[in-house]
Amino acid sequence: MMETIIDRKVQQNGMALGGIGTGSVEINQNGTLTDWHIFNLGNWASADKEKQLKCLYDYEKDVMQFYLRTRQGEDLPKIRKLSHDAGEGEFRSVMYSWHKEVKEIHYDASFPVSKLEYVDDSLPVKIHSEFSSPFVPLDSRLSGTPGFFVSFFVENITNRDVEVSLLSKLKNPVNRGLINRRLRNVLKKSDDRITLLMKSDSLESHPQNGSICFSVSGEKTRTSFIKSDFSRFFANYVLHSNFGTTEESYLFDFRNKGVLPDLGVEKLPEYILNLSDKELELFSDLQVDEVMDQLLEIASVRHPYQRILEIDKDLFSQRKGKIEFIRLILNNMKEMLMDEEGKEAWGDAALCSDFTLGPGERKKVQFIVSWYFPYHWSDAGRFVGHMYTNWFKDALDVNDFMHSYSQEILSKVRLFSYVLGHSDTDASFINSWTLQLNTLIKCSWWSKQGDFALWEGYGSCGFHTMDITYQGSFGIVALFPDLQLRQMEMGAKFQQEDGRVHHFFTPDFQSVDDGFDRVDMNPQFVLLICRDYLWTGDIRYLKKMWSYVVKAMESMEKLDSNNDGLPDKETKKNTYDAWSFRGTASYISSLWLAALLAALRMADDLGEHQLKLKWQALLKNGKESFKTKMWNSEYFSLWVDDGLRDECCMTDQIDGQWYAQLLGLGNFIHEQFIQDALKAVVRYNYHLETGLINATYPEYAKPTIYTYRNVQAESNWSGIEFAFSSALLENGMVEEAKEIVGNVDKRYFNAGRIFNHEECGNHYYRAMSSWSLLLSVTGFKLDAPRHTIKFLPPVENITGPWFLPSGFGYFQKHANTFEMVCKYGQVSFSKLVLKIKNDIRRVLVNDKMVKFKVIEELDGLVIIFNKNIVLEQEMALKIQNQ
Repeated sequence: MMETIIDRKVQQNGMALGGIGTGSVEINQNGTLTDWHIFNLGNWASADKEKQLKCLYDYEKDVMQFYLRTRQGEDLPKIRKLSHDAGEGEFRSVMYSWHKEVKEIHYDASFPVSKLEYVDDSLPVKIHSEFSSPFVPLDSRLSGTPGFFVSFFVENITNRDVEVSLLSKLKNPVNRGLINRRLRNVLKKSDDRITLLMKSDSLESHPQNGSICFSVSGEKTRTSFIKSDFSRFFANYVLHSNFGTTEESYLFDFRNKGVLPDLGVEKLPEYILNLSDKELELFSDLQVDEVMDQLLEIASVRHPYQRILEIDKDLFSQRKGKIEFIRLILNNMKEMLMDEEGKEAWGDAALCSDFTLGPGERKKVQFIVSWYFPYHWSDAGRFVGHMYTNWFKDALDVNDFMHSYSQEILSKVRLFSYVLGHSDTDASFINSWTLQLNTLIKCSWWSKQGDFALWEGYGSCGFHTMDITYQGSFGIVALFPDLQLRQMEMGAKFQQEDGRVHHFFTPDFQSVDDGFDRVDMNPQFVLLICRDYLWTGDIRYLKKMWSYVVKAMESMEKLDSNNDGLPDKETKKNTYDAWSFRGTASYISSLWLAALLAALRMADDLGEHQLKLKWQALLKNGKESFKTKMWNSEYFSLWVDDGLRDECCMTDQIDGQWYAQLLGLGNFIHEQFIQDALKAVVRYNYHLETGLINATYPEYAKPTIYTYRNVQAESNWSGIEFAFSSALLENGMVEEAKEIVGNVDKRYFNAGRIFNHEECGNHYYRAMSSWSLLLSVTGFKLDAPRHTIKFLPPVENITGPWFLPSGFGYFQKHANTFEMVCKYGQVSFSKLVLKIKNDIRRVLVNDKMVKFKVIEELDGLVIIFNKNIVLEQEMALKIQNQ
């Protein structure tokens, strides 16, 4: 009886591979590498719908393949393609049943590493791979490297020796689709490593002109190659001739011998290709031999030649046989030179590593892919370039760097990946804060002059959209603070004279759109500056940005027409750009009150006494007005405009309070009101079938025309769902947060979009607000200027990661004990605030006692150390009660 076939939704996107701002490639659950968006074309490069269609010609599938060959003794070799073709594939596998795909692929994406286990019980080996980006927190230079690693681990699971070969083929992208590509493939070989650089002799500044390089290496392995050949030879085709009819492909020799033939020429042999029959007839015997020798340097020529030679050794000893063969080959080469669309189809290449494994023996083979495409132009025709061109001269230079430091880089990458998921909290939280970091590679630009920003959506809207950076950049400031500060400084330069800040950059970093009327952006800008200051402790940054902060605050203050401390003018436009508010809106007002808290903190640190007094008065007035004007006994009304009210229950109604709590700035709303408002949102806006939507009307509320069935009110924005769940955690509502985030996690998994959350475009930046879940579930708060770290989780017992701009590690907290371990970089502080019992007996740093005193505050237990505590890599702080 036939086995039942179970169909499940396939993930539409894989994990992004590459560096920050370099473009990326995706590794998918079926083992294929797709979406090669590294050539300054398509969605990554442009928001113009027509230009987005102009991707690299014929580079959507069958770009890079991996094959495994095994053989034991005199048994027939086994060939397995280490991926599952979505379509027919390049090779006609049904015609040749020895060509098989591996039975199963188990895909575990734990950013920035994807692990693929290839399951096939007919093989004498176990094999798995790790596809890794050079993503190392606190090292933007390294993390901006244009390339990725593919590490294969092979183990002999039998009691006999196994011959093992691993092969990779790469389709040549350089100047693809252009006339006169002028390709040159350069090979570099050492004892255990072989490198193939694909480049062009052309100096034209086309987006796809540059170089790509791939290499393979392994300790005590042998390497082989095909330097260059026609694309059809890396698939298969039928060769008809007087010498017989044969199927041709590089895979036939690979199957038989387990190696590649070490053939190929640097450049397309145009001189030979252009030979006519007449010229060939006039050649001397010596000239015929020279042509023959040159042709036999090409693998697709050597294969049919070798077949004939095996049958008739004398055929090529005569001039007639040689000329007939040369004519056959030249005709075949001319047919293969151009594809069906008339585009040049030469220059593809392949690399192989082979070795023998004894029983139980294990070996690692590493492929590295790198690229260098410097000609990045914006839609305005302005040169943007790439930051990586300041560090490397071509793709070979990148590959050599990645190989030389591969052990160091990969150990850091794996450490980060491990720490990122080192928690006993709900799996949906971990999935969310891990998977959405993918957007940082997928959607980033980093220009040659050092400007950095993320697309709002992939090829959608613009870059560094203020109201999206507001929620999406928590992970950026924690992991790459230099990049976060850079994009904030870039945006500040476009602040208008009246104090209004920019909306987004478009089509590059030299201009912005006309979205200054969005009233939520000014307070968000102030909150971002405060957050980045608190996290970095960079007083120079704060001083540099201070004038922009003051202007932004003054601009918002002018929107209060009745002196109640809340904005009530021009509140229509905001991040909900298809949903108009009016009068005093709770969402806008909460942001303003949070911005006042942030501005007060910054003014205090800068000694701006007069501004501090002014903002204190505004905050006092605004807090009271927010409660009396906006509270409807159950939650805060959507908006109030004179005698009119909109009683829609908005998920984001106290968004500013959430942000203030995350930053450790305190509350401007009474705790009971916060709890009641959050519960109302869960009650009215969340359902298992709908997830958390942005707003809804309770049955008793009368809708307004502005909000009733509004497209944005009724939809899910995962970035808002994550932010709201973070707010729940900040206020101790753990089970509700688990329910909502679990719903998001399952919804996107079942939709096949774990890496691609959608809002106003794909791979949406706002969904990176998932990092706030990490902050809230661990209760982590950083006040670098005051040398204070807080761990105030909403649960009594937890293990979790921590990240800050100087280091990262993990902690364990129980009712009366605490341990903090630094795994990378360092962390320093003089004050630690915890929620543990006040019966501390001793504090140890690397098992040495340190002096401290304890103060009980509302937040928790404040532990003040006599000397600044510095934890470096692998150092630990322990708090014990015995």
